[in-house]
Amino acid sequence: MLSRQLALPRLAVRSIQTSAAANSGHHIEHWWGPEKAAGRELVGFGSNGDNTYQDRIDYWYPAIRFRKEDDVSRPLREKEKGDWKNLSLEDKKILYRYSFRQTLSEFEAPRGYWKPITAGVMAIISLATFYAIFLHVYVYPPLPPTFQNEYKEAVIDKMLTLEKGQFLGPAAHFDYEKKQWK
Repeated sequence: MLSRQLALPRLAVRSIQTSAAANSGHHIEHWWGPEKAAGRELVGFGSNGDNTYQDRIDYWYPAIRFRKEDDVSRPLREKEKGDWKNLSLEDKKILYRYSFRQTLSEFEAPRGYWKPITAGVMAIISLATFYAIFLHVYVYPPLPPTFQNEYKEAVIDKMLTLEKGQFLGPAAHFDYEKKQWK
């Protein structure tokens, strides 16, 4: 079974840019400028040839490692060049975390962004409802008397009286002998 992000690979890209500047003033969660990419090992071409770290479902191998090499990873990198049977499970996990930001299961896990979006939509709907109630109670005048049923019936009776014998309008649908509608 294919991953759910393979259908829309552009939505499955969470990248850390290292070649472009972020001077827009907006907070980008995983953006690294060129100064932060310094010291990271260049391990490949990447998806498009620039020095970016990207967690992507359709292109698994980033151009640079996720973390800089330090005192913890240096001996493990030397040990990695030998037989991998000599590496413990913890050593392999540490090496993985130095190369990649997250695992495939972490990458595909739901983020829960729908919760604040739903809360915002519900808040807007409730504010609009309270505003409409406020307008109905305090701003709009009461309905004029012409909207009352008694007034409408009186108007129809007056029309029937004045238009007796006409073949158009309400008078054409009223039986004057039986005093009821046809």
